[in-house]
Amino acid sequence: MIETASFLFGLGFSILVYFLSIRKRNDSPLRKAGYFLISTVGITGMVWLSGVLIAHFLRKLNLLP
Repeated sequence: MIETASFLFGLGFSILVYFLSIRKRNDSPLRKAGYFLISTVGITGMVWLSGVLIAHFLRKLNLLP
C-alpha cells in the first residue's frame, strides 16, 4: 500500500512539474516530451523507491503486516 501511494504521489508530482515548468518553455513539442519523459521516470522512480524502502523497514520492525 505504501508503495502504491508513493508511486501515485511521484506521478502526481511529475505532472505538477510538467504544468509548472516544462509546459511554459519555448521549446519544440518533441523536446518538451523528452523532458517530461525523463523527469517523470526520475521523479516517480525515486519517490517510489523511497516508498519501497520505507515499507521494507516498517515490515522489518513489525509495524506493518
